[in-house]
Amino acid sequence: MSESAAPPHAHPVHARLSDVRVRPGTAATARRDVPNTLDVFATHFPRHPLLPGVLLLATATDVALLAAPPSAYGWRLQEATRVRWRQPVRPGDQVSVHTELTGRDSEDTLHFRATATVAGEIVASVRQLTVTRRVPQPATAADSPKEQ
Repeated sequence: MSESAAPPHAHPVHARLSDVRVRPGTAATARRDVPNTLDVFATHFPRHPLLPGVLLLATATDVALLAAPPSAYGWRLQEATRVRWRQPVRPGDQVSVHTELTGRDSEDTLHFRATATVAGEIVASVRQLTVTRRVPQPATAADSPKEQ
């Protein structure tokens, strides 16, 4: 697969993944372009713009979820541990993200390792990216239509 639309949970900054390669239940790799037109660059160090780390972490999560098994309610990031920021990601960069499933606590919790590179240089790594299966929330009185 060469290009993919944004997952339904994706942040608007991360609209598209390209060069997507998935080994279901094992690993996923994808590239995300960082356009110089992102609004975040106006406020995130305007004279020396760089992509906020949290957005790079969101990209790693998006790529990891490509390898996760399908879930009726989707998956969500629970925790990221041992995150290392090695190089800044700047406007115009192409970030390649590789994620690999490293374990699971149950059918509802998966652990991945992630590495992000720009031009072959590691810019960030995550030793453990933990995602959990979303579960339906119980209905509340506020969810039901009010009787007149």
